[in-house]
Amino acid sequence: AEMARVLADSNHVPLHRLSLLVHSVSIMHKSLDNMPKDENWQALTRNSTNLRVYIMAFDVKSDDMLRILKPSIPLERIHFDSYVTYVSGAVVDLISRQYDKFLTHFILMNDVIDMSAFPDLSDNRNEDPLVLLAWRCTRLSLLAIHGYTVWAHNLIAIARLRGSDLKVLEVTEESIEFDQGELADQ
Repeated sequence: AEMARVLADSNHVPLHRLSLLVHSVSIMHKSLDNMPKDENWQALTRNSTNLRVYIMAFDVKSDDMLRILKPSIPLERIHFDSYVTYVSGAVVDLISRQYDKFLTHFILMNDVIDMSAFPDLSDNRNEDPLVLLAWRCTRLSLLAIHGYTVWAHNLIAIARLRGSDLKVLEVTEESIEFDQGELADQ
């Protein structure tokens, strides 16, 4: 929060890019109470109107991410990488609602050893958070998913929603699941 206050000072040259690394180890040793609040982000973006933020999160719990992600962050890119924790559908949904104007890159990686049990972000297959992300985030040009279940029909929906604006759609083959009805048609 203090860093955001200092950077928001009008005496500083406006920022264009800010990269943040959030790691579970650092969260264990430091409180999230010192993270910038929404008003800190608002002040920073007033002075740096072209600011775009890139967040890389390693093994960060979904509850912690919900505390970090403030509405006024001009989030352009986010990369989740985990060995122990999983990103929840609630975090993906929040990202798609809060950062629909800026988000261009969304990377979701789960480096699990057991490849037979990938987490599924969609509690309700009619409202898959990744499909909602593709629908809401009209600037999305890169979507990479590794180690999470992606239903084939949702993958098709994502591709259709973003069309040629989606320059990279990267999904591990093992992540793709088919409904039994779809399998019979293949």
